Amino acid sequence: MSRIIALCGLGVAADGEVCGAPAVYRIEARAANNKRCTLTLCSEHVHRAWHLAQMIFDRRYAEDAVKVRSIHLHRLNHFPKAEAASTKTG
Repeated sequence: MSRIIALCGLGVAADGEVCGAPAVYRIEARAANNKRCTLTLCSEHVHRAWHLAQMIFDRRYAEDAVKVRSIHLHRLNHFPKAEAASTKTG
């Protein structure tokens, strides 16, 4: 069974910017009032996670002035084709 590889979500957060690289991290951003958002980013754009999460909160909750309180990075597991082939049994 093939796995679906997520792409970098830079374009979701930053209008007009596009990145076609595979996502390496899933970022969960949390605000003080229990609002949350999730996005995926490549290793090149992960350093912008806080800023991008704030952009999403600003768009979704403009009237509430929601601020990012914390971000949690979760590394996605991607197997290169050679490694995946060597892990198959049968």
